[in-house]
Amino acid sequence: MKKLCVFLISFLLLKFSLILCGFTETRCFWRIKSNEENDRDLRTDCGFALFMTPGHVDEDFYNGLIDFGIPTSKYEFFLVLFFATDEINRNPFILPNLSLTFSFAVGMCFDTLEIIDELNSQQNNTSRFLNYDCGMYDCDAVLTGPSWTTSLKLAIYIKAPKIFFGPFHPILSDNIHLSYVYQIAQKDTCLPHAMVSLMLYFTWTWIGMVISDDDQGIQFLSNFREEMQRNGVCLAFVNVIPDNIQLYMTRAGIYDKQIMTSSAKVAIIYGEMNSTLEISFRRWGCLGVQRIWVTTSQWDITTCKRDFSLDLFHGTVTFAHHHGKVSKFKNFMQTMNTSKYPVDISQMRIKWNYFNCSVSKTNYSTRNHFSFNITLEWLSQHRFDMDLSEEGYNLYNAVYAVAYTYHEIILQQVESQQIAELKGLSYDCHQIW
Repeated sequence: MKKLCVFLISFLLLKFSLILCGFTETRCFWRIKSNEENDRDLRTDCGFALFMTPGHVDEDFYNGLIDFGIPTSKYEFFLVLFFATDEINRNPFILPNLSLTFSFAVGMCFDTLEIIDELNSQQNNTSRFLNYDCGMYDCDAVLTGPSWTTSLKLAIYIKAPKIFFGPFHPILSDNIHLSYVYQIAQKDTCLPHAMVSLMLYFTWTWIGMVISDDDQGIQFLSNFREEMQRNGVCLAFVNVIPDNIQLYMTRAGIYDKQIMTSSAKVAIIYGEMNSTLEISFRRWGCLGVQRIWVTTSQWDITTCKRDFSLDLFHGTVTFAHHHGKVSKFKNFMQTMNTSKYPVDISQMRIKWNYFNCSVSKTNYSTRNHFSFNITLEWLSQHRFDMDLSEEGYNLYNAVYAVAYTYHEIILQQVESQQIAELKGLSYDCHQIW
């Protein structure tokens, strides 16, 4: 708790310095204010639990469960869960006579760190962490993300299968100490080669690099150096951003000077958001730094900033795994049963960027007056790509992975003639996982 307080105080001091910068530039100050919700993401992840119930789900199940306003930036996760569980429950061949439903950790998506502190302070870790009746099965799966640090801490306190739907992280691949943790995302083994290939294609041979000061960032730098040395690409500077906020603050000026005085027009960013790396990036935006940013999908800056220019030298290029589209997701959004799901799509008309949707700013004032039904009508009449984010796609696959795991468990029960009352389910569960 003491470390958390130090972190928060340091972070508030940093944010205060950014606000002072905003007084000298109105546009900068507006940008900081518009990202207050993203600031809260530094403390929030989402945790969900999937479990089976007999028969059909009650019509008002989720309305009773979700009695709060879903954070806008987390809307996608809830919609993916609504869609995936609905799709699975409509398929009689996956979980016949059963329904897959989800619940969530109390306070998750709002103040994850406080929840973990609560668990850490408890002498007995057998307390009920999730707000659902866990008496039916002992191995209901927990889905966590997008931050790996939260998943790692939860893995220590909850000995149940946990599926991580955030970006791949090698620490979570420790099968010995984290045998309960599974990752959906794949390792980016070809990322350095792909980025260097892009540099060569556009003849960008003098570039900068900004990475996080951790094992993953240092390994990426090492792999990238090997690729660039073979292809004649040179690094103008390398900013290694420490994770410790206090240490970062003592060096922030050095990092600023390196990127502002460098002649390199292209900079690679590699590391996690919700970190000092993100704070540093916002700081550079405040200082008016404009580069071609080359990064990964979780740094999809074009969808996070409405005023981010996309001309040749002030744009961003993101690398992401190629995924097939979830074909029925858009139709589900347009025909959603609003009496069954506690969502208001009209809230998202301001935040279409979370679904990689491009909407003209000139339409904003008219959309401001849309009712829920009018919004659904507007959705059905306008064509756009409602692509899931990397984490959203991983979450969708995670739900299906759990569903097919339960399917396999049921088949085992049938084969061993123990299906009578679904007893002993938990004993076979860990063998399947």
